[in-house]
Amino acid sequence: MSYKEVKGNIFNTNAMAVVNTVNCVGAMGKGIALDFKLRYPEMFREYQKICFKHLLKPGQILPYKKSNPIILNFAIKDDWKDPSKIEWVEETLQKFVSNYKQLGISSVAFPWMGAMNGGIPIETIKYLTRKYLSNLEDIDIEIYEFDPNVPCKLYIVLKEIVSLSIFSIPELESYSGIKSRYWIKIFEAVNNSRTKSLNNLCNYMIDGKRIIGKTNIERLFIFLTQYDKGSIGVSGNIFEKI
Repeated sequence: MSYKEVKGNIFNTNAMAVVNTVNCVGAMGKGIALDFKLRYPEMFREYQKICFKHLLKPGQILPYKKSNPIILNFAIKDDWKDPSKIEWVEETLQKFVSNYKQLGISSVAFPWMGAMNGGIPIETIKYLTRKYLSNLEDIDIEIYEFDPNVPCKLYIVLKEIVSLSIFSIPELESYSGIKSRYWIKIFEAVNNSRTKSLNNLCNYMIDGKRIIGKTNIERLFIFLTQYDKGSIGVSGNIFEKI
């Protein structure tokens, strides 16, 4: 078993469980939490229901076991508008160490919790993370420093669709709900050598404006996820990958 710190994209991990950092008011609008919301919409809806019932408190862990990997939502904020608190980060780490065996988790991937949108100094987070996780001997642990230029599996899927012209632009509009004019801009961005990831794509600008807004980003993630699974559930049709 091992502990390692890596730079890359946490969604490329093969770990059994992945940690998502959340607030307690049901919002996943920024950072890694937004990525989780886009990739696992069913998880987001269940998390939101629990938050709306005021059942999630800072310092708690909310596991979601219906996905692969398992998602561990670490509540290190109260309201999304407020910073994370170091005592809540420490409390979630303590709870994880006490409960991972009971959950049957043999490998897990963490971000540096609270170090980006949470506002906690990275060295403080590194100290706490190493203190609680680096000496565990019966679990594989990866700690990810986010690299926006590292592609995830879904971006590789998108590049395949673009480079092989698997669908026509009108077909893409029909299957995804994204208008053709935006697909033309997406193709342009993907074919630009500077675009290396979905993060790059979501921030891609033409004439000072992002080419893809919130609603289309959500539609794109749904479309790519369906395609990656080997089917696109539009009007009851199933399209096998080429």
